[in-house]
Amino acid sequence: MLRMPAMTHQPANRPRIAATYASGTVRARRWHGDGDVRGYRPPRGWTARADLTDLHPLTGRALPRAVWWIIETKE
Repeated sequence: MLRMPAMTHQPANRPRIAATYASGTVRARRWHGDGDVRGYRPPRGWTARADLTDLHPLTGRALPRAVWWIIETKE
């Protein structure tokens, strides 16, 4: 008798629950996009700014080189 492996992932038909952020929440993400960082448009309800820095915006640790970060703030 063949045994099927246990399913470790969620079924595709189950809806994904979106994260809810409080007003004033700040999140940072690296800019990996092609082209100019000024072309980034934040999701609805968020404001965004771009920052070129050689320090990690969350941990404050030095990075090997300066990179662009998108800093988003929930309105």
